[in-house]
Amino acid sequence: MNLPEAILTTVERCYAAVAGAAQTVLSFVWRLQSRFSATLRLSVGMCGMALLLVASASLVSGHYVSLCGFDAALVRYLEVAGHLSGGVRLAFVCAAVAGLCALTAALLPLKKPFVFRVAEAAFAAATAVAACAFAWILRVPAILFAADRKTFDAMSRNDLWTSALVCAAPALLWIALLFLGLVQKSVRERYGVASVRWGDDMMRSIKTGGRDRRWRSSIYCAVTLFLAVLFLPYLFSLWGWEKAYTLPKGGGEQVFEVVKVKREKPKKKPKKMTVNPWSPYILERMDIDDVVTLKELEQETMDTYVAQQNASKGGKGKGSGGWPKGMADSAIRFIRLKYSGGDWDQDMGRGADYNLLIKFHEWTGMKIARETEFREISRLKFFPKKKAPPFVFMTGMRGISISDSEAKVLREYCQREGGMLFIDNGGGSFDSAVKNMLRKVFPGMPLVDVPNDDPINQRPYAFPDGAPPFWHHAGYRAKGIRDDGRWLVYYHPGDVNDAWKDGHSGASAEVADQAYKLGVNVMFYAFNQYYRRHYGDDE
Repeated sequence: MNLPEAILTTVERCYAAVAGAAQTVLSFVWRLQSRFSATLRLSVGMCGMALLLVASASLVSGHYVSLCGFDAALVRYLEVAGHLSGGVRLAFVCAAVAGLCALTAALLPLKKPFVFRVAEAAFAAATAVAACAFAWILRVPAILFAADRKTFDAMSRNDLWTSALVCAAPALLWIALLFLGLVQKSVRERYGVASVRWGDDMMRSIKTGGRDRRWRSSIYCAVTLFLAVLFLPYLFSLWGWEKAYTLPKGGGEQVFEVVKVKREKPKKKPKKMTVNPWSPYILERMDIDDVVTLKELEQETMDTYVAQQNASKGGKGKGSGGWPKGMADSAIRFIRLKYSGGDWDQDMGRGADYNLLIKFHEWTGMKIARETEFREISRLKFFPKKKAPPFVFMTGMRGISISDSEAKVLREYCQREGGMLFIDNGGGSFDSAVKNMLRKVFPGMPLVDVPNDDPINQRPYAFPDGAPPFWHHAGYRAKGIRDDGRWLVYYHPGDVNDAWKDGHSGASAEVADQAYKLGVNVMFYAFNQYYRRHYGDDE
């Protein structure tokens, strides 16, 4: 047997196994429902249809839009298209037919022919209305995609379509089982209604596999494979999927434009003519005060700013603090990276990182998470697209060991997804470990000083001389890796995390205040850059 024949044989065996499994499941369902009386089965079926229509009425009347968390602009697109008003009208129809199904369920114990006819009519109406509600839900992503492909891209549309199909599968199975109950010969005879020939043929085909078992097996295989291709990737993607990280929704034209910074030119001293004091031609001996020392040169080359540090809870215009296309029920989360080779979890959580979140809430008014969190590096790829953490935090005092796959995950998280790696040097050998890790994650991309006039040092709090060095375990300047106009990595050399802890590790209240403000600046930079990357140029 050659290779193609072997592959074909294997596929045929798989098909046969799938067909056998499908028929086994159907047989089990059939035996299970046969244990109950026909009246009870139909009544339960009709009650289920009523509940399905009640749920449909809730979804099409606005609950579906609320669950999806669309911003005001996307909701406006649906309003202009007339889809929301159409959903409200459809909700009334769903509610009316749901009442008919509930009434039918109550009448079915009478076992009269007219009751069965009412049941048939209720089933037909319920199926048609449920199909209309499902079509309404599928139409929502299509309208938004056609209206604004930048904000609502094809991936978002396809995700909502797939979610709708997966949720509709149980409803479709319920409708199919109720239909089988209505066409059974024994059920129709109990209500004094003539049986239908095609109904008997259908039931016989399901029980026995039909006249041509190979044809029936191929039907089972085709349907099963279709469902597998449609649903399995979605179900596998949900396995281990991380909770989406969403930014809070807020009003205003621009978020946190709170620091006005202008560059102030250093004052120039009057020029004096000086000559070599040992020259035979002496006009004026040089004053020692006029000698420019190294310290003065450094001071003159340092950027000088005048800043107004007025932190604001929001942006311009109406609304609370947040981002225009954020989500109303979102909370700011702080996620630390777990890695091998060192003490990644040093003093994590309440009493440390959470103190920064508390300050963030006090200064911005935004909702914060109940706890800080940690994730393994490999888990970053399981966040939904455009809803990953805008930054992740990393600190320690010893080595860092990451695999090639983890390096790839970090690289794609920073470069493709738009996240930022916020690293804080806790001392020890951490500096060399960080630099080795960054060379592995971002080959050929050097660490450079973060300029004093960079936005990360200006908003919402101004640091005219750059980030304070604090304990300066690895120098006095914050560094980073920059690509495509933004910082992929922000590396602080002086254990800013120590000043966030209870007691501030012995630092003064003023130093701790600067540490909190620096942490807020880095977070806002990451949030704004991530928001700009995925939702437009407005911050």
